[in-house]
Amino acid sequence: MERELINQDWPNSLRWFLVQNLQSFTPWHFLEKEEEFRSASKAFANEDVKGRDVFVFASRQDCDDFAGLEVIDGIVGENVIYFHPTFNSSSDKKWDIVCEEYEDVFEFVAKTVLPDMKEWASCDDADDID
Repeated sequence: MERELINQDWPNSLRWFLVQNLQSFTPWHFLEKEEEFRSASKAFANEDVKGRDVFVFASRQDCDDFAGLEVIDGIVGENVIYFHPTFNSSSDKKWDIVCEEYEDVFEFVAKTVLPDMKEWASCDDADDID
């Protein structure tokens, strides 16, 4: 990601990955443009049983799994929320879409992204990655 597109208000744990152009972790993908996952952020706000907001920075390519940084009082914090929305605009919030929460992006990468990468690597050859 180009440095000028990286918001200095985002937590250092996210900026650390983006500044180094570490964005592709098949099957996970980190954002390339700030507005890239806006629809997932809206779905989360609509469906989260706790009524929270997130700035979504990652998605899993084979399903509707996303990760976002919790936004409190307009400030993007370190807390990562891993979630699976329904994208149902008339959601009645009957079930919790949150799969897991992490202290920061590094913990999310260590506990979710890397195990998912390892699983995919056991099934697919590296030459097949685009």
